Amino acid sequence: MGKHAIMTGCVVLAAGLAVVLPARAGQVPRALRGKIIASDKSIDIPVRNLVRDLKRQDRRVIERDSGNRWTLHLVAFFKHPLPADRMGVVVFDARQDAVALAEVGGKAGQSTLACPILVDSTESPGEEHTVQVYYVKDGKPVVLAEKKIVLK
Repeated sequence: MGKHAIMTGCVVLAAGLAVVLPARAGQVPRALRGKIIASDKSIDIPVRNLVRDLKRQDRRVIERDSGNRWTLHLVAFFKHPLPADRMGVVVFDARQDAVALAEVGGKAGQSTLACPILVDSTESPGEEHTVQVYYVKDGKPVVLAEKKIVLK
């Protein structure tokens, strides 16, 4: 099985969210720490009611697009700030095989990421998959955010 991922338009949200976040710039609301908001449609980043409006857009089931692939639109909120300048996004199938994998440039200290990721195929459609944003420390992945989804 090949590992496929196409990521375009990845955005660091920390600057854009500074207006709506409490006190310290780049602070992630407690309700979103370590979580990924996912949808098969573009996700609008609200200026007000951030948590409520993002949760309304969040989907567990992701439908195939017209090209018979899955386009996951992700907004990730990290458990703690990224300590490196690179991170990865991976989608694991039910057997923990990576069905999509991408390396993304980042900035040390950032606490969010928004980007689409394309999953070309999976051997377990309809079953639970796991999406993770991570960085590598001492050769091992450290998960910053995670979500369970179903690719239907």
